[in-house]
Amino acid sequence: MRIQTVLDVFQEGVPKAFGFLVDRHGFTLERMDDYGFLATSPHAEVRVELDWGSIAVSLCPSDTGRPVRLSFIVGASDPTVLFLPRYPWGPEEAHEEIERQAELLGRHCGDLLAGDFSGWAALEAHQRLVLEQWRRESERLVTEARLKLVRRRADIAWKQKSYSEVAQLYGSIRDELTQAEVARHEYSRRRTLLVAVPREPRAEEIA
Repeated sequence: MRIQTVLDVFQEGVPKAFGFLVDRHGFTLERMDDYGFLATSPHAEVRVELDWGSIAVSLCPSDTGRPVRLSFIVGASDPTVLFLPRYPWGPEEAHEEIERQAELLGRHCGDLLAGDFSGWAALEAHQRLVLEQWRRESERLVTEARLKLVRRRADIAWKQKSYSEVAQLYGSIRDELTQAEVARHEYSRRRTLLVAVPREPRAEEIA
């Protein structure tokens, strides 16, 4: 007996869960490829995709071609709903996630599915705003991780009296240094500059 996979559940479950688009809103629903379905009507299209293990639903008016993810539409229409992407670990979880997103689409996108896009500009703006917030937060986390790594390496080098390495490491994050780190940086720079230079032998020593 063949074991059912997440992909099997996706391909079988989407037409059933999202069938209301056809029955109630006049869409046609077709499979694009193994990982995606496209529901179309004269005024809109809905995409349901298996995106790196996550079920992703997006909607867009036919005349713009600019999609907005369902998660952002839900967040804009009801900020009390916490809509985070879920990554199914198995067929059962995948089935639950497909059902959940189909229910959210029907509950929060009725006007859009009926062709009323009077609030679409606000939804696009909301998506841009949230994505920009995510981008800034991602950059902050990357910077924070880099600072922790540099500080850890500089602390080890300091304990080993590797002053040249300390100066180089602290110099790479100069604008982020604490007062104590500034002192260590300056001390290490001075120690590096004061490394003894080999003395040229005098004439009499050569003779």
